[in-house]
Amino acid sequence: MSMSINTNTAAMSALQVLNQTTDQLSKTQNAVSTGKSVSSASDSPAIYAISQTMNSQISALSGVSTGLQFAGQVLSTATKQASSISGVLSSMSETVTNAANNGENQDTLNSQLSSYLSQIDVATSNSTFQGVNLLSGSTSNSVKYTQISAAQDINGNLFTLNGADATSTGLGLQGLSTDMKGVTISTSGITALAGTGATATTLTLKNQSSADSANATASNPAITTSFVLDSKPGDATNGAATSIGTAIAAGLTDNTTSVTVGSNGALTITGATSKTASDGTTTYSLTNGDSITAKADASGNMTYNIAKVGDLDANGNAKTLTQVVDVDVSGASSTTTKNDQLSTLVTALGNAGYGAQMANDGTLTIAGGNLDAADATATTPSVSLTNATGTSTVATTSGTDVVQLAVTGAINKMSRISSSIGVASNTVTQLQTSNSTLSDALTTGVGALTDADLAAESAKLTSLQTKQQLAIQSLSIANSQSSNIMSLFRG
Repeated sequence: MSMSINTNTAAMSALQVLNQTTDQLSKTQNAVSTGKSVSSASDSPAIYAISQTMNSQISALSGVSTGLQFAGQVLSTATKQASSISGVLSSMSETVTNAANNGENQDTLNSQLSSYLSQIDVATSNSTFQGVNLLSGSTSNSVKYTQISAAQDINGNLFTLNGADATSTGLGLQGLSTDMKGVTISTSGITALAGTGATATTLTLKNQSSADSANATASNPAITTSFVLDSKPGDATNGAATSIGTAIAAGLTDNTTSVTVGSNGALTITGATSKTASDGTTTYSLTNGDSITAKADASGNMTYNIAKVGDLDANGNAKTLTQVVDVDVSGASSTTTKNDQLSTLVTALGNAGYGAQMANDGTLTIAGGNLDAADATATTPSVSLTNATGTSTVATTSGTDVVQLAVTGAINKMSRISSSIGVASNTVTQLQTSNSTLSDALTTGVGALTDADLAAESAKLTSLQTKQQLAIQSLSIANSQSSNIMSLFRG
């Protein structure tokens, strides 16, 4: 091999090995110090890009988890207060029963009832968590929201629960006392309840007279509820497609608006947009600002709440409200008795928060729901049953039986409110578990892609340090070759 002072091949080779070893050593030291085999795009562009996407998903899930935790706290607060209200209602029912059995003084009973109502309102007020109250029914200075919405996944899908009114007024117990009046509807003169087209049999109940409704407030709204007895939604043969649409349109600002009811209870309104929340409530927003919410009750009957934009207060709460309940009697055959149809109506009344019972002779008694029974026989009655074949008689009634019926209606309504909150709590818990599991899976995946095997890196580090020392020694020997050339020129 020739020897040259211009080209030191051995040194060049040793230097190349040293540089390669130093570069590998640098990567290994970085892996040991960071714990990652891929810590930058230069380490592995493809894996780095994948890991960054997964890390962004993990961050998004963290935000989802925070929102669900907040929703969980709101629901926990509402659950505790709902339980408290249910306990008060149970005590109220017991008190009324004892008073009826023992002939208790009415003034004493009314004082106890007033105390119970105050306890219900206090519990409702205490249900506020960070401005959210699922039991207040309306917003106020301390209540900013009456529903909760939280992202349930990283795609922006929302979990939503609409609140309910569990105040004493919202439960239909306003002014509860032995002077409270209910109504009886004698149906002995009715031969059939089935109607057709726009003439389907309809029971209309109002909680305020026309004069009082002019002064209605969000905390004490004027509500008109129409129970329309017809066949399943969308079936034009027995009134559903016509009567329900007509009743809904009657509650709108423009009562000539065309409202079509589909087979699943969905509405078609020209120009209206709709949005369905995770709790099953569909909200229809009309171009003039009116809104309609639709949801099935416990029996599957569609219930539509219509709020006019002109009847909203400064906080957006409805001061007057029209409710239309599509009472499905499609299960009744042509041979089904009138009383069977009345039983279906009684169930629908209970689902709407009224206390209702039917006697063996077909007499229907209704109380609660803040029913304006005192106005039931006025020229413009607050209670009416129309389009039934035959005649019916409406009369007022009172006494502890009416009070107990009203309390029963409130208990049933509170049970449904509590059930809804309980279902929502379970849903949020499940969503939290699901998101936590997904986050853990993504974190594990990122680790599998980017984490360094420190045991292997430790062994590799020792090897590379030894190789580096040998490379330095080899380069030192190669560099000394040029000085050896001088020995060839010594005499």
